[in-house]
Amino acid sequence: MAKQSYSRRRQRKGSCVQKARKNGPSYISNTSIEDSSQIEQLKKDLSTKENIVIISGAGISTNAGVNDFRSCSKARMSSRNLFHSSAYCIPERATQLHNQLLTIFKSASTSGPTSLDRLMEAWAQCGRVRRHYTQNIDCRSDRLPSLSQRTVMLHGRVDTLRCSIRPQHTFRVTAESFPQLVNERCPMCQKEQKQRELEGKRRRSTGSLRSNILLYGECNPDESEILGAFNNDLHQPVDAVIIVGTRLEIGDLRDFVEKLCEKAKSGNKECLTVWVNREPPKRRVDFEMDYQFLGDCDKFALAVSR
Repeated sequence: MAKQSYSRRRQRKGSCVQKARKNGPSYISNTSIEDSSQIEQLKKDLSTKENIVIISGAGISTNAGVNDFRSCSKARMSSRNLFHSSAYCIPERATQLHNQLLTIFKSASTSGPTSLDRLMEAWAQCGRVRRHYTQNIDCRSDRLPSLSQRTVMLHGRVDTLRCSIRPQHTFRVTAESFPQLVNERCPMCQKEQKQRELEGKRRRSTGSLRSNILLYGECNPDESEILGAFNNDLHQPVDAVIIVGTRLEIGDLRDFVEKLCEKAKSGNKECLTVWVNREPPKRRVDFEMDYQFLGDCDKFALAVSR
């Protein structure tokens, strides 16, 4: 059996085969939500679900004024290059990365809750959200007290710096302190170094502070926590999986979603799978999908909560 991991790698092209489905998903577009009988059926189906797993991406934050990675990198370089670990090998690219992260940090710090935020928080307050996995680094879910307790941040946090040598050394920062502290020497390494000198021990390397986000091409320091949550949810009753604001391009996350949907459907034929995004899945998916809402995430939230 292959060793489990979670990293930020894109799905290989052509590696997924769509399972045949007798009827196929119900398609709902922005233009038809006012009088769509499918919306009413979706609302009815969702109202009975008590163990919901939500997988979210950058699309849920754009209405709050936080640009997604494609918007961030459109004018300069691809998101994969901008958010790649090799950026820390070239000072100019590291500066570009930090400037973009600071823009995200500031935008998220001043944003208010969206309609989807309110819906997810209401579900969480009622105990209906089993887990919320988010690829977002903006930390906006921290301001939703019930949802934040159920949230697993897959790609790190923009409000935290970590040591480049010892990732267990982490430091919370503000949008104001971020530019002053990033790239500085790790205070915890320096403190440990002074203690080692007092004890007559050999010197060790001192790391520098870098952003605590998961970049392409590097291992995930939170991998054990993430895989623990994944494996736990695969063995628990799940009656709805909602994929919202993401194209599921990260291969390890896509693999998990496919396993989760397959496992949940096999244990509960009434399990609901819902895709909410402006675009349909970029590649064919290896799980049964009940609904595709092709449109704005907040319009979806308003439609199903009316």
